[in-house]
Amino acid sequence: MDVRGQVDKSVDGNYFKGNTVKGHIVRGMSDTPNDLFFKDIFLDVYRVIELVSTFYWVGTYNLTTLGALQGGALALVGGALNNKIKKVITIYPFLSNFSRVLELELSCEPYDELFRYFKFKDHFYMTEQNILSSLDYIDVKSFSSLINDDVKLVTGLRDDICLPSTQYAIVNHLKISYEYIILPEYGHEAINVFMHDKIMNLITGDKIGEQ
Repeated sequence: MDVRGQVDKSVDGNYFKGNTVKGHIVRGMSDTPNDLFFKDIFLDVYRVIELVSTFYWVGTYNLTTLGALQGGALALVGGALNNKIKKVITIYPFLSNFSRVLELELSCEPYDELFRYFKFKDHFYMTEQNILSSLDYIDVKSFSSLINDDVKLVTGLRDDICLPSTQYAIVNHLKISYEYIILPEYGHEAINVFMHDKIMNLITGDKIGEQ
């Protein structure tokens, strides 16, 4: 999916052209849940699934979502919001467990905008609980319990951006069967060794390269 405001052709709410990606997490978090920018992105995911399901060559109720980082988060959201998704494959998903992000002071991209908010607008963290309550609406761990079908999750234990502990929160909220693939030697990076074959096997049920 071409996410609005993130470099490509989809514009940011039909108001701004080009890249507006910095600030997407924090936009609307001081207002109402309906003002959260990622709320609109999540609705875009639902719309894309509905659109794809109308293609004549697509099995309408046998779709798979797949993504990494932000795409991994959106794959989970798609599985939670639309019952046409029967399998979710998510690789080091982003947007999980914001309270843990603050606790560990994970101020690298893409979470730096959250710390910038506190640094320049609330350096005593007086609004922390209100902010976290607002961000719960876009925290993908909150969506995990809504997924009714199969989930495959890939985590690199050396990931220093989407920390494993933030991904564990997703697993802890799942209420269905899942497969958790742990890669001890990988961080937040391209996982090329056999991973593409593995993903295709997860989608198709084949065993290519696994014998």
